[in-house]
Parts: sequence; structure tokens; C-alpha cells
Amino acid sequence: MPAALLSPDTRAGLSAETQRILALAWPVMLTSLNWTILHVTDVIVVGLVGAHEVAALGASRSLTFIAIVTGLAWLSGVLVHTARADGAGDLPRTGQVLREGLVLGLLLGLVVGVVMFAFADVMLAGIGVAPALVAPAGRVVRVMAFTYPPQLMIVAASFFLEGVSRPRRVAVVNLSILPLNAVLAWAMSGGHLGLPAMGAVGAATATAIASGLGAVGMIAAALTLPRAKERGVRRIDLAAWRGVPAGIAALAVFGIVPAVASGLELAGFSILIALSTQFGDDVAHAFQIVFSVHNVTFGLALGLGSACGVRVGNAVGEGDPKAGISRALIATGLSMLALGVCGIVLIVARGPIVAAFPADAATHAVALAMLPVWAPFILFDGAQVVLVYALRSLVDQVVAGVNSIAAYFIVTGGAGWWMVRAGVGPMALVYASGLGMLTAALLHGARFWIVSRRLQRA
Repeated sequence: MPAALLSPDTRAGLSAETQRILALAWPVMLTSLNWTILHVTDVIVVGLVGAHEVAALGASRSLTFIAIVTGLAWLSGVLVHTARADGAGDLPRTGQVLREGLVLGLLLGLVVGVVMFAFADVMLAGIGVAPALVAPAGRVVRVMAFTYPPQLMIVAASFFLEGVSRPRRVAVVNLSILPLNAVLAWAMSGGHLGLPAMGAVGAATATAIASGLGAVGMIAAALTLPRAKERGVRRIDLAAWRGVPAGIAALAVFGIVPAVASGLELAGFSILIALSTQFGDDVAHAFQIVFSVHNVTFGLALGLGSACGVRVGNAVGEGDPKAGISRALIATGLSMLALGVCGIVLIVARGPIVAAFPADAATHAVALAMLPVWAPFILFDGAQVVLVYALRSLVDQVVAGVNSIAAYFIVTGGAGWWMVRAGVGPMALVYASGLGMLTAALLHGARFWIVSRRLQRA
């Protein structure tokens, strides 16, 4: 509806909500970009060592990305339950969710870490990584196994802080560890500052060190909140911890479908990463460049998705879930606008963007061919991630999970495998990615429409 047809009160309400969403979103965008830049930095500094090391790093991520994204989604209930409790004014409940989330994050991290350490080579070979890369990628995975307990505790504390509308603290902690990780990755991968040259393993070691320090900082940020006493975040008495096991079970049950969905969603992209290694080091490196650039833009959508989840969760906690519909639509529109602009920039400025990644001419040529085809589809990726957060906060995470599995595991992974086998060549990786993004946006959009209609009729 044109703005001129809206009443002054309606325009004021939309403006206020847009500002609220943006205020919640930009720190999370910085946080998401921080993690993305961390991974991009690894690609850049390891690229200075050689294409084979980048290929090993990329192959390792076909497993490590699945694990961290699965754990992140499994903890999504922390954000949803915290936002609902905060919207309802139940401050002690928010502190209880923090305790439950931290313990669940630690337990999940330990389990994932043990599995990754013990079965790295077997899993890499099983998903189709080129045989020459299984051993070097396996060494990277085994180092990354030590990062999961602290990283998932970071996620739990971050979701809590975002749920109580304190995302700036998350951004401060994450941005503070970025320079340390960059210096350590550069030194450990290339053998600088008196350290041995460890290539991709060195970059993984830097991530492990930075993750440990980040966990300490993020938990401290949660414990030092204003009104920490009212929230009970520092309670160590038996009564505060007595209900934690039941709370952990509730969070785990809430998160199991999003976890499976997110794991399979990224598995679809991991299939593409594994398939890229079959075209040689130059294509594998080029696909890592394009994937890294995409992740930078995706950070904007994640920020708006988190803000959407918080505001929709607040609406549910306030007893007015219908208000979450307009909040979700505003966030979706903002995400599509932001990523549409990013897509144009990626197409127009693809030359200098690709040139920022150290690589040989053959790698740059492949990346330059892939990026303009990939770029238009990020518009749909931006829409779908915001809608997923909205559906989770509206307690529709099961159907949202099924939609994600269909779009990214079945469509992206399946189409990629089929097109590579059909001889389409390296561009099959891009076509399959774009098809999955489009499918996800259509499926989540249709589901959100159905849920919205139900809420409006209630």
C-alpha cells in the first residue's frame, strides 16, 4: 500500500518498528560479518601458502560448517524462549534460559567434537572429497574439533543477549577477537613471527584459540548485564540449577528439527564443496572465494533474521502474536532490499572483489565466471532466512525445517550431483545453489502466508 494511503498513526508505527528492527539487527550483522570475515581471512592467508592448502581448508569445511550450523540451530530455542520471556516481563525466566543454553551448548560441543576428531577422514571420504585431500582436510577437522565446546557456548550466550535486546554486547565481544584470529592465522599458516608454517592446520589452530577466548568474553558479557540480579544470571545456588536438566531437554526438543534441517541444508552446500574438489584445486579454490563472498552478504540477512525472531518472539510473549506478522514482513522487506543492493554490487564490482583473494589467474577466471551468476539469487536467500526466524518464533519450526531440507539438501545437493554427473561442469555448482535459494524462498513464503492467515482468523 502506498505510504500516502496510510494513516499518520500507521506510518508512525511502521517507522518505529522499522527502527527497532534495524537497531536490533545491525549489531548481529556485525557479529555475522565478524564470523564470515574470520573465515574469509582464513581463505586469504591460507591462499598465500598455496592453492592445495586452500583446497584442504575448503574440503574440511564440508564437515565443520555442517557441525557448527547444526549446533547453532539446535540452540535456536535459547533466542526464542528468551525473547518470549522478555516480552512477557519474566526476567528470572530469561536467566534460567541462559543457564540451560550454556549447559546444552557445552554438551553438544563435546559430542560433536568427539565425533569430528574420531571420524574425520571416514566422513570426508564418504561425502566425496577427492582422495588426495582427505588426509590434509582430516588434519584440519581434528583441530577444529576442539573449537566446538567454546563456539557453541558462545552461540548460547549470544542468543540470550540477542533475546533480551542486547546484541551490541555480542558484537563487541566478537569484533574484539577478530584481529587476534587474523594475526594468529597469518602467522601460523605461513610460518611468521617465529611460528612453524602449518598451512590450513595453522588457520584452524588460530580459530581454536580465538574461540576459547571468545567464550570467556561472551559469558562475561551476559553475566554483567544491567539488571543482572533481577534476571538471576549469576545465581549458583542449587535451586537455580535444579530445573536446568528439564530445561535442557525442552530446548533440545525445540531445536532438534531446526538442527537436522540446518545440518542437511548446509550438507547440500557441502556436497557442492566436495564436488568442487573433483574439478581440481583451481575450481575448489574459486568456489571457496564465491562462497566466502556470499557469506559476507548473508551476514546482513542473518542480522535481520535475528531481529525478526526477537520481535516476533516478543509479540508472542506479549500475548499478541498477530503483531508478529507485520514485524516479520518489515524485516523480510529490509532483507530483500539490502541483499538486492549487494547483488548489484557483486555483479558490477566482481573484478576487484575477486582480485582481493590471493590466487592464480586460473582460479580468478573461474570465480569471475561464477560470481555474476550467483549474485542475483542472494535476494531470495535473504528473504528465506528472515522467514525461518519468524516461523520458529511462531512455533512452526518443524514445517520450516522440512522446507529447508527440501530446498537445500534435496534440490541444491541433488541438482548439483546430477548436473556434475551430466557433464555441466563447474557452473553446475552455481546453478544448484541458486535453485535451492529460490526454492527455499518460495516454500517459506508460502508457509508464512498460511500461518499468518491462521493467526488473523483466530
